[in-house]
Amino acid sequence: MEIINSFFNNIKDKLTNPFFGTLILVLIIHHWELWYTIFNFDSDCTLEDKTTFIRNYTAANLSFYKFMWDVVQAVFFMLLGYMIIVATRSLVMWVEFSLMPFLTGKIVSKNVVRKSEYDEVVKEREQYFDQYEEQRKNVRVFSKTIDEQTQQIKQKDEDLLRQSDTISSTIRELDITKNSLERVMVDNKSQATKIKTIDTSLAESQKENEFKISELKGFGGLFFNSENESFYSSYDKFPPEIINKVKELKNENLWQIFLSVGSFLTLGGTIGGEAVTKMVNKGMAFEKGGHEELTPIGKIIWRYRSIFNEDE
Repeated sequence: MEIINSFFNNIKDKLTNPFFGTLILVLIIHHWELWYTIFNFDSDCTLEDKTTFIRNYTAANLSFYKFMWDVVQAVFFMLLGYMIIVATRSLVMWVEFSLMPFLTGKIVSKNVVRKSEYDEVVKEREQYFDQYEEQRKNVRVFSKTIDEQTQQIKQKDEDLLRQSDTISSTIRELDITKNSLERVMVDNKSQATKIKTIDTSLAESQKENEFKISELKGFGGLFFNSENESFYSSYDKFPPEIINKVKELKNENLWQIFLSVGSFLTLGGTIGGEAVTKMVNKGMAFEKGGHEELTPIGKIIWRYRSIFNEDE
């Protein structure tokens, strides 16, 4: 049942389509003899006669090129029909909306107003009314704003008075502070003299330390010379400064920590920051270029660590 309904609906769509409807009409008009003959044969004609007539007519008049010519004519007539529809519709709209209003305006009394003009006036009046209401609303808002600003001005005047009192008290406090500052400046002059003396002492100490470090580096070169390494084969051949530093590390239980830090700084690996800090505080390491290194005396002790271990 659904197939039959779909078939007839398809035929209905084709017949109501402008192109197919026009094509069917063209085929009916161009080949009316065929359609007329199909339904109106003489009574003495046999079925074979009818079939022969239809076959001959079809072969003579229903070729591919003639059918395509019928298609072209159907397209032309369809376009022509659309043009006629557009033209007549345009003519009707021009008469209804242009010619008739013009004639009405010329013939009817001037007291009669066209609906379009009336609608335009009503629309304009409504726009003016809306603008009037909007302006009234703006005036109310503006009045409210003025009242709020007036209240704010009063509040600001009161705040200004309080701030003036505060400024007066602040000025008095500044005068007291100024006097105190003058006394402090006098004291600072004497302190500056003392600081200058301390800076001089520090500079002299720094020069002295730099001199000692340079001497220590030169002194350390003796321990790293390959010709002198065989000389330092026992504990008692080292200078007292190095022996005392080794004893200090061992007495404070820092010898193993020194060995760990020395291994980390020379061979690499991982170690806790606390151990490195302890060696820095003991003068066995120092920070240079963002990383730590052994001091000259630390390098000497690390170089001959096996000898100092034997002493244990």
